Amino acid sequence: ELKQYFDQLAIDGMWIDMNEASSFCTGSCGSGKPEDEAPVYPWLLGSAEPPHRKINTTDLFLVPPYAIHNPLPEISDKTIETTAVHSNGVIEYHVHNLYGYMESKATRDFLLQRRPDERPFLLSRSTFSGSGALVNHWTGDNAATWQDLHLSIASVFDFGIFGIPMVGADICGFNGNTTEELCARWIELGAFYPFSRDHNAIDMLPQELYRWDSVAEASRRALAVRYSLLPYLYTMYQHSVEVGWPVARPLVFEFPSISAVVDNDRQMLIGDGILISPVLQKGAVSVDAFFPSGRWYDWYTYVEVAGSDANITLDAPLEHVNVHIRGGKIVPIQP
Repeated sequence: ELKQYFDQLAIDGMWIDMNEASSFCTGSCGSGKPEDEAPVYPWLLGSAEPPHRKINTTDLFLVPPYAIHNPLPEISDKTIETTAVHSNGVIEYHVHNLYGYMESKATRDFLLQRRPDERPFLLSRSTFSGSGALVNHWTGDNAATWQDLHLSIASVFDFGIFGIPMVGADICGFNGNTTEELCARWIELGAFYPFSRDHNAIDMLPQELYRWDSVAEASRRALAVRYSLLPYLYTMYQHSVEVGWPVARPLVFEFPSISAVVDNDRQMLIGDGILISPVLQKGAVSVDAFFPSGRWYDWYTYVEVAGSDANITLDAPLEHVNVHIRGGKIVPIQP
């Protein structure tokens, strides 16, 4: 199938989605059903949820004897039935997490065969141990809320530590309708996610970055910094390949002896030389940013900030994100 597609249109990369594998049924959709009896898409059901079956609590492959904190009624909810048997006799329960990984590997193998001298760009929603050697990732279906804006920083940190350096969250939020202020603040942070993309769900209000003047201006300013930093980002990706360190990292990675940064999930280092201090609260026009001891320089003005292992309050009008360069670091940039 990929060969037939690429023979007609030679694209540069692929996005493989819903490959947990996701389903619009609870467990099996039913063997032998004709295609015209396919289940209704969830977003066409209104407020009603698909009916759930009575769970067979005696089947430990449907209801494991330990808590996994799954918020859905059962672990086969909206995915392949965990008791489904594969062609080699193995049941889905034992190999569920390998589905997306194997799809990632098969897709990457094809792209390398097709273009052996080019590194494939692959974006996958489902990942497993080792996926970072094959694909990039985004953090899935988040919500257009200030809470999820904040949580996106820790999520990006997590996957960087898991070995997937190119990772990001859906900017402005996927589920629910964003607001002008939230979207402006999100692109100010999201412009510095290693993988940066504005994306939302079907039937949500459009949220392209040009739809509000303030968001468009915030985007121009933040993305201009990102594009200037592309040589630096490529350097950090190569460093990640060689030694395993994430591109986006928490302050504690660089300053492990400072106890105050152990739980800092409100700022983000890009590599070891660029510090992002975004606004994460509605209505805020300033941000308390932690600066470890040393010299830091405002990206836009080159004004020095003397770090003293303490917070410093920075002005942060709606269209501005604070970016600082760490003194003593080499940061290659482009015009």
